[in-house]
Amino acid sequence: MDLERISKKSVHKVLEEGAKEVESYLVRVRSLTAYIDDDRVKNLEEKLDQGISVRVLLNGKMGQSSSTFHTTRDLEECGAKAVALAKLSRPDPYFKRFPGFSQPAGFVDVRQEDAASATTGYLKEKVEEIVRAAGEEVKVPRGLLRVALVERALANSNGATFRELGTMAYAHFTSMTKGPEPGEGCDCYYSSGLSGLDTQAMGDRLRQKARNAQGAEHFKGKMTGSVILPPDELAEMLLASVGYSLDGENALRHRSPWAELVNKEVGNELVNLRDQPWDPRSALSGRYDDEGTPTREKPLVERGVLRTLLYDSYHAQMGKAAATGNYIRRDPSDALNLYRRGGATMPVNLAWKPGTQSVEDMISDVKEGVIVEKLAAPDVNSVTGGFALEVRCAKLIRDGSVVGHVDQCLLVGNFYQALKRVGAVGNDVAVHRNCIIPSVRFDGLDIVGSE
Repeated sequence: MDLERISKKSVHKVLEEGAKEVESYLVRVRSLTAYIDDDRVKNLEEKLDQGISVRVLLNGKMGQSSSTFHTTRDLEECGAKAVALAKLSRPDPYFKRFPGFSQPAGFVDVRQEDAASATTGYLKEKVEEIVRAAGEEVKVPRGLLRVALVERALANSNGATFRELGTMAYAHFTSMTKGPEPGEGCDCYYSSGLSGLDTQAMGDRLRQKARNAQGAEHFKGKMTGSVILPPDELAEMLLASVGYSLDGENALRHRSPWAELVNKEVGNELVNLRDQPWDPRSALSGRYDDEGTPTREKPLVERGVLRTLLYDSYHAQMGKAAATGNYIRRDPSDALNLYRRGGATMPVNLAWKPGTQSVEDMISDVKEGVIVEKLAAPDVNSVTGGFALEVRCAKLIRDGSVVGHVDQCLLVGNFYQALKRVGAVGNDVAVHRNCIIPSVRFDGLDIVGSE
């Protein structure tokens, strides 16, 4: 079943229903997952998912409907529902048309073959390797390894059309030391394929993180110093703050603290961020976003100066700007039900330009501070930038050396201000969600423990 042909056919059918503008988005997914429960493979899962989302514009009114599809009748019913909903909606003062471009690239294949051809048996072998690598002194309470082959196709009444085939790979495992007062660890893997998944290294990290957490001492008092954030924890904080502030909708609705700061300073000279939508390491990479706008690489922040905001087609028209190709429905950890999801405007791949220092080099320059290993929930207030995060485990640094591990303390600061106090950028680039970033050292943050 040719998704591109079906998407075009769906557009014509909905136009016959009376719509003035139509967008048809189709997705076909094959998803495989292996689950671990208490060191053992609990379940091997294979799911096939196929669905459609139709958006229409009718006399200034918008309507949207989504559905699984197996027959032409499913497509017709989904389109008819979208038209019916548009008739019931209020006129929209901003949205005039869907994206269009005159030279579509046609079929694009960016899949990684190791993920596309994987079997549940192969995933079972990999998760068992991770459990064995973690060793006898820790157990793996929960874990999963997932791959998916994702085919997307879009057509609209303005000539936008594409079909793209890609893959995703995702792993998440937890670990726990045995005996009284256990320590816990976790490790993740995000990519477009499995070639970067080192099962021995992941098992080693799971064991070491759990042991470090078990041996951590409660932090006492208060310290203002340097904090080194690893890629996984930093990515979550970046997306909650920088990702939010770059969204053109938030700027137009006066929610973004960066709304009026284009070409102004938002960080120091070590803050160099780009959107790299074609990077082969990421599961979200592609030549088109999820409403058919071509993606392009672009600077976001250069040497601390904000260069652009990001817009989907709706808010580009609302703000009299150009759509930037950043409307995303997909998730780098789960490919099912994409056609049911609403989109969000975000960097396709938020990349921080790496530095030349290793983590060990950054440690040697720290008088007093910590390297975070695990935060309870690395969240940031998107509007104010404030955070007070529970540190589950961190390495304590004194005079350029790691002197122990600490827990039960808070990391306190403001992320927007912290971007102006970046002390060093590492060279240990890793992919986490849709971020491709290294470890970064922030100076002048507070670590607050019990008295």
